[in-house]
Amino acid sequence: MSHQELSSKTKNIIKGLFKEYYKKIDLRVPEDFILREFAFQTFDSESYIRHKSFNNPSTLKEYITSITPKHAYFSSALYREPSAENMDEKGWLGSDLIFDIDANEIPGCNPMKISVCLDDGCDDVELINDECLELAKEHEEELVEVLINDLGFKYDEIEIQFSGNRGFHTRVHPKDQSWLSLDSSARREIVDYLRGVDLDLRYIVLVSSKSKKIRLSLPRTDEGGWRRRLAKKLINTNVEDLKNKLNEIISRCVVRVDEKVTIDTSRLIRIQESLNGKTGLRVVKLDIKDLQNFKLREDLSPFTNYTALIIPTTDVNNINILGYELSLMKGMSYKVPTSVAIYLALSKLAYISKVI
Repeated sequence: MSHQELSSKTKNIIKGLFKEYYKKIDLRVPEDFILREFAFQTFDSESYIRHKSFNNPSTLKEYITSITPKHAYFSSALYREPSAENMDEKGWLGSDLIFDIDANEIPGCNPMKISVCLDDGCDDVELINDECLELAKEHEEELVEVLINDLGFKYDEIEIQFSGNRGFHTRVHPKDQSWLSLDSSARREIVDYLRGVDLDLRYIVLVSSKSKKIRLSLPRTDEGGWRRRLAKKLINTNVEDLKNKLNEIISRCVVRVDEKVTIDTSRLIRIQESLNGKTGLRVVKLDIKDLQNFKLREDLSPFTNYTALIIPTTDVNNINILGYELSLMKGMSYKVPTSVAIYLALSKLAYISKVI
């Protein structure tokens, strides 16, 4: 078979599996979903279907089953008329706070990069490993701590989800409605606080004594703000270490959220229990206590009851996909779990010739 034939066959196999999944599953949407815009990308177009709204979950499910989306989203924004095609006519009512943490954007993450050349050109494919995911988990945990300890949100206002690919999305739906009306510049201030932008160290580690002399003061974990955040990284650290390593310690406290996601008041977020069209994995809700043991494993895929025949598009050695160690030669045929086959195919690393 030619590249085009294998590519088309692979797409149709994955699309069919996605369709069967959506027939069986009930997606999780916010209680106020009737005020939100929904958007989708299908397997047959690079364009997005936008400005959709639904009055009940069954109508949403019927629509999703009919189009079989590759990606499925709802808006962080609430609108009076979410289906209006002109943004000015939607009637913005406010937006949740959204935070996106991608493992590959965190210093210290070194994903495996694999070059793939097909008829339509060459691409570098990045595969996130367990070490990168651990870094993302650390930043997600710190983000939740800041949201609760520094910004005053409650656990039941914060929703964490695995994105189905490289990291985590956090949606804050505050009970205090004034948070929803924050504009982009105010949301940028929150990002700057998380990332330590323009941080003035004088207000963090320098204090004035009774004699009006300025001295260094070690932060404590029972304090608030950046002093609390620093104190967590200062175990067994004395004042001299603080002087010498302050910038290094501060860099370790930064929460690496994607700025453009948080400041965008009309951002789209993935629907929980939908499938990520880059991996075939579910977008799943996580409790903060679930993060510590969270791994990229096969149970994130709904396609665990089949095996598939694949044809790799390039040579790969010693890669770990969903807990499976693989070494593959281009053009050869291999039998692998369907969950792995879909992950490889959506990453352009293999074609699927058959599901068994």
